Amino acid sequence: MIKNNFKIKVKGLLPLFFLLAFFGCKKESTEIGVGLRDDLGGINSTSVRYQNVICRTVSDDSFRTDILTANILGLINDPVFGLSKASLIIQPRITETGDDLSGKTIDSIKLFIRYNQIQTVGIDPYLLTYGNVESELEIDVYTLADAVASSDTFYSNYSPVLNTKVGQFSGELRFFDSLETVVEGSIVKSAPQMVITLDNSFGQEIMDFGSDAYNSDSSFVKYLKGLALVPTNVLSGDGTIIGVVANSSASGLVLYYSDTLTKIIPLGSASKRINYYETGSTAAIDAQKSGSGHFDITYVQSLGGTKIKVDIPELSSIIEMGQDIVINEAEIEFIIDESVVDTAYKVPNRMWIQIPDTVNGVVNSNSIPITDLIDRLIPPNFNWNGYTNYGGDYDDSKKGYSFHFNRYLQELVKEYNETGVNKFNGFYLSIPSDFPVTPSRAVIRTDSMAGDVKVSVTYTKLD
Repeated sequence: MIKNNFKIKVKGLLPLFFLLAFFGCKKESTEIGVGLRDDLGGINSTSVRYQNVICRTVSDDSFRTDILTANILGLINDPVFGLSKASLIIQPRITETGDDLSGKTIDSIKLFIRYNQIQTVGIDPYLLTYGNVESELEIDVYTLADAVASSDTFYSNYSPVLNTKVGQFSGELRFFDSLETVVEGSIVKSAPQMVITLDNSFGQEIMDFGSDAYNSDSSFVKYLKGLALVPTNVLSGDGTIIGVVANSSASGLVLYYSDTLTKIIPLGSASKRINYYETGSTAAIDAQKSGSGHFDITYVQSLGGTKIKVDIPELSSIIEMGQDIVINEAEIEFIIDESVVDTAYKVPNRMWIQIPDTVNGVVNSNSIPITDLIDRLIPPNFNWNGYTNYGGDYDDSKKGYSFHFNRYLQELVKEYNETGVNKFNGFYLSIPSDFPVTPSRAVIRTDSMAGDVKVSVTYTKLD
């Protein structure tokens, strides 16, 4: 632990949480607090930097995936992290009632899935591709064995019961290429999308549902409970995960019959859509997840993959000081391992610092994000973007992330002074489950003795 004492002399009333910077081991003698106390004396400010920071990779939490603004689909064999797999459940819906297709013969049936190329994450546009978009994948299509109730909630680790395989996609996704089709002898271009030719037996089954299935949208869903798109194999390259449209009539089933007739069963805004994910681990990551202690290199992965447990034992010396103090500044910084940065595998544009949840004093796998604002004087035209979670935006100049936890530390001090219980259990560093979920991962350098992880606190004693 490195410790500096400061005294700052300031005239007038200033907030006690004024941002105090410190530089290395340089000492400055100052006073603050003139006019704040009856004796008009100075208030000593102390700045400390901790080096004993213990980090280890652990499994991440599951999160809800049936309310996402955009969905993803694909499979990656990441050379550093292992498997990343995004499967998708969709629910075709009828748009008109009264049809009766029984007695008609299917010519072909196709599933169209429009690509979702760009989404906004925070305020930034984000291209929804991950990995090598030119890779070739194999994706199987199944019917669901069980109904997907609109009132139920579904999470990233959901495991549906699959029924019959009704089709398969093999090849490159062609994420940026317009689809060309021939209509009455002319070539018509449409937005980039995946087209999967399904089994005619499945198409004929839909034709033979009869008029009861088309009495209402809810009746149709009883006949066709939903479809699951499950990536099964990477045929070339490392694989890719891309954005798709699963809640718009731009995607859906098209039945072709009687030579020139078609029946469109789209995916509408009322369609239930559920992403579920699988992530694997390399031997290096598994060793941390099943082990204990500190590791100088740690791994954080989205899709419910991994996060980093961060323990700071020395922080208890402030929490358990037993005095009234004001936390002026509390910050933790992480940097990425640039040696494994790959343009195909995006570094997260922001991270979360989270509080481990506890049950009866025992830390469990769940975590609670810190969502309060940082304590600082607000300069004119201050940009609040990224500060609603105590910071966390990726800083390219520093090649890493920094977080402020002023108020949280202040709450811990207050609670200890009132109860004698220190409830600090470290932090989790994780990738936010954004809406949309954006596939990303990072390797973090966590050798604190080498200065990779920096924890600094500035506080003021009030007595």
